[in-house]
Amino acid sequence: MSNDNTAREKFAAYAKAELAGIETALKEWFITRRFRLERALAIKQKLDENNFTGLSMTNIASLPPREASMWRDLVIGKPSVESSLSEDTKTRKIELYMDMFDKATDAENPCRPSGMTFLRCLEKSTGECAESFTAFDACRADLLKQQRDAIDSRLVQQDVEDKRAKSLFERRQVLLDTLSAVSNETKQ
Repeated sequence: MSNDNTAREKFAAYAKAELAGIETALKEWFITRRFRLERALAIKQKLDENNFTGLSMTNIASLPPREASMWRDLVIGKPSVESSLSEDTKTRKIELYMDMFDKATDAENPCRPSGMTFLRCLEKSTGECAESFTAFDACRADLLKQQRDAIDSRLVQQDVEDKRAKSLFERRQVLLDTLSAVSNETKQ
């Protein structure tokens, strides 16, 4: 009987140590997850405040219809100037495109050179910019793909971390139930 009690005490000590490790891992998971959430929200807020959100991440609903349409042209469409517009209106529209693009990109944005080249071409002549648009469009597509890939990669990593946390929760519950059963057997 004393060997049985000694084995139970050893198991209880081991289970309590494992529980402490699991609870530490779960606390770390929760704090890390919360920190990442708050960090991402703070970064997003700062970027939104400075209108520096990059391609495809702007909340178009918050823009006036004319600017929303122009933003869509810059991000996924093709900026264009209708031939029916007056010269002043054409110039103003191109300036709006350039200003919007300039504010949304920095010098390190890989699409800035090709985008500005296309918009300058559009400014000079409305019909002969196919080559510069092709380069700009390819760059945009690549940048959007990089954004999607980064999001997908982070979601996969987060899913793995969450599944690990779930299994730790389940293991914790098994250990608590087992300790409770061992405790009840010892009392009897």
